[in-house]
Formats: sequence, C-alpha cells, structure tokens
Amino acid sequence: MLWRSVLLTIPLMAGPAVFARDADTLEELAVVRDFEVVQIDRQTVRIVGDEARVDVRVTWRDPAQRPPDAAASRVIRYILKCKDQTTGVAAVTTIDQNGKMIKRFVTPPGSWDFVGPKPGSYEQRWLKEVCP
Repeated sequence: MLWRSVLLTIPLMAGPAVFARDADTLEELAVVRDFEVVQIDRQTVRIVGDEARVDVRVTWRDPAQRPPDAAASRVIRYILKCKDQTTGVAAVTTIDQNGKMIKRFVTPPGSWDFVGPKPGSYEQRWLKEVCP
C-alpha cells in the first residue's frame, strides 16, 4: 500500500516541473511581426574574418497597442556568415518599458542553425548592410 502511494506521489510532484516552460522560445521571439519596427544597432557590429555579429532592436510600431504583460522591446543578436550569405540567431533579450532586461534566451555557441534569408527579408537587408 505504501509503495502505491509513493508511486502516485512522484508524478504529482514532478508534474508542474515537467510542464512548466516559458510561452516564448528563441525562435518565436526572433520573428519580426508586421506591427513591429526594426533597427540595427550600428555600435554592436563586429566583423571577424568571414563572420559578423549584429544586434537588432525590435519595438512596437504603436506602443499603445502593447498588452500590459508583453515586453516593450527585444534585442536579437545575429551571427552572419558573410561568405555563405546565411544568418543564425545567437540570442534574444526581452526588455520592459523601463529599459530593464526581463529575460535573455541564448543559443549555445556552435549550435546555431544558419539559414539563407528569404528574398526581401530583414535578414537579407542586414547581410547586405553589414557584410563587406
């Protein structure tokens, strides 16, 4: 009888930990939507060999439309492979209305997925602007 209660208790205790996760993922946060404005932070551009790093600030086009629980802005850090003309998301930082960091989502170095940008996309424009 004691073993049954122990076996039933373990899943109940682990349940919240298993299902607890953030609603947003790095990939979801890196998507720029129609109601947002994007701007490259020129001071963050670093070119080393064939790769470049750049931070992009994403804000609400109309801040009044932002839901109270949503981040006011976010900064997306891209790694650009200039020779291959591909981009990878290294990190996304969410920021509140006071400019304080809420959370930073990071892709471990070396595990980035580099993809070619879609024609006419922001990523394609950043490759042209940043890469030599």
